[in-house]
Amino acid sequence: MPDVNSISTTYDPYSSTRYTAKSNSKNTLTITNFIQLLAVQLQNQDMTNPMDNSEMMNQMTQMAMVQALSTMTETMTAGSAMDMTVYAAGLMGKEVTVAVMQENANGTLTLAGSKKGVIESVNLSGSAPTFRLKDDDTDYPLAYLMGLGDVTDSVENGNESGTDLT
Repeated sequence: MPDVNSISTTYDPYSSTRYTAKSNSKNTLTITNFIQLLAVQLQNQDMTNPMDNSEMMNQMTQMAMVQALSTMTETMTAGSAMDMTVYAAGLMGKEVTVAVMQENANGTLTLAGSKKGVIESVNLSGSAPTFRLKDDDTDYPLAYLMGLGDVTDSVENGNESGTDLT
């Protein structure tokens, strides 16, 4: 397969990317906005053809369900972040194997090897917990944790059975 970067000045079109819209006041409908919109709709409705009560109840029910799902998502996200924080803090002093990543020519990270060490410190101040190994100044994201103990042999040989890989 030819190198895409030698043909085009754009990035690799085969790499997967994901774009999501950020939530802001212009693209988010709150329950308050919905009630205001409903009040304006009721004020400006045609008196000869009023809004159907069941249609209005359907709209209110749908908005309540969206609000409940939004609250549930926020709660799940907060709970997941708390679980990750507790897990990271519990790794202090444990011997682990971490992935050593390297950036390749097109800017994606690839596995360059692994490193074994004892977790000396955990940083919980960022958006995701990071940790440092003893005698190593690199901040490793929790996602780089390959397993507890020395799992380099089974990772290099492709045999993960019987090994605790996290």
